[in-house]
Amino acid sequence: MICAHPARLALAALLTTTPLVAQLPRAEQMQPQNAVLTHRQEDPLIKERIQERFETLLPELMRREGFDMWLVITREYNSDPVFRSMAPITTYSSRRRTILMFHDLGPERGVERISVGRSDYQGAFDVYRTHNDSQYVGLRRLIEERDPQRIGINVSDRWNHADGLTHNEYLRLTDALGARYTERLASAEMLAVGWLEAKLPKETDQYRGVMRLAHQVIAEAFSNQVIVPGVTTNQDVAWWMRQRVAEMGLGAWFHPSVNVQRRGGLPQAGPHGSVIERGDMLHTDFGLIGVGFSTDTQHNAYVLRPGETDAPEGLKEGLRQANRLQDLTMMHGPAGATGNEALAGALAQARQEGIDPTIYCHPIGYHGHGAGTPIGMTDYQDGVPVRGDYVLRPNTWHSIELNARYAVPEWDGQEVRFALEEDAALLDDGWHWVDGRQTSFYLIH
Repeated sequence: MICAHPARLALAALLTTTPLVAQLPRAEQMQPQNAVLTHRQEDPLIKERIQERFETLLPELMRREGFDMWLVITREYNSDPVFRSMAPITTYSSRRRTILMFHDLGPERGVERISVGRSDYQGAFDVYRTHNDSQYVGLRRLIEERDPQRIGINVSDRWNHADGLTHNEYLRLTDALGARYTERLASAEMLAVGWLEAKLPKETDQYRGVMRLAHQVIAEAFSNQVIVPGVTTNQDVAWWMRQRVAEMGLGAWFHPSVNVQRRGGLPQAGPHGSVIERGDMLHTDFGLIGVGFSTDTQHNAYVLRPGETDAPEGLKEGLRQANRLQDLTMMHGPAGATGNEALAGALAQARQEGIDPTIYCHPIGYHGHGAGTPIGMTDYQDGVPVRGDYVLRPNTWHSIELNARYAVPEWDGQEVRFALEEDAALLDDGWHWVDGRQTSFYLIH
């Protein structure tokens, strides 16, 4: 008989626990902030918000960017980045070829939405039925009837989220339209970015519930429920987090990481990772997907030594400096400022205050690395070309991601990296943490 390692047995037991679903009255279960929703419960919420976005956000954005028609053309398993935000939960991918037409009928009538082909995507679009091999013929007829003056298509060198039209589909489109309407095609890059970055109040309310779940998983992972000092490895914890998310019925957009810093330097990693010891500082980078939204969080924990009841003061000071860097980043990034302006202002003030900073924030929402302006990147601390000159807009979400390095006295002056990431909403009245932020260490006994 082969005996399993006790840490592996403990881990296996945790991985087979019942997914966390609050037992609430049915009406309350439909609120994302109170429960892990089933996909069936998510369906009407997503359908409702897509409808509201089409009716309220889309007309404003099309007029802001100067388009009277927008085409989103995408193929099965090669979906345009915009497509997922327009499709119900029952749609896993565009089917064969999907052609979506948006035509602005004016302030009184709004934007008509037509799917050229066969699917109405749960009633979100009117269908102009064609054979799969005749979709571009149908599209040409619709365009001739409407005679748009400026037609937006998703092609962009600068914005990956706005570059969903493939070369093949562009050739098919221009062949179908002919010279007259091909001349009216223009990059809809800022329309696509605007569509993806803008959020409704109800979406922010739903996102708050998703963030609570992300914070809950981290709190479970950074506890003695999961970690046995001297036994559990950092990779054990990372895999536990991934499995926990899957069992909760949620998605993930990257594999979680758990890193260890300790007095004397980085630990030696074995085939299953680094064993977590007392006195270690732990860090995780973790993201999940719920109700169609992505989260991105970096938090830190400390493993208490015998007799300790809190982390050393030097580690707590390093965390305070990282918190201050969060404050400065948002202070210098009000609505209307560019990402590069926010970066330069926050870095300058942080250095004046004696902080050793690195800032690399990104928009978040429908994608983990979302559409909108970045505030720095790890390799662009002097400003991000092009995209960093785009302005921060109200009713958008951003991951405030950064680190501060601090020489910890209790660790013989060793420089320690205090990395934090927390999702925040830039609303009409300024910045708000979606679900609070970390200001103290998780403590593992």
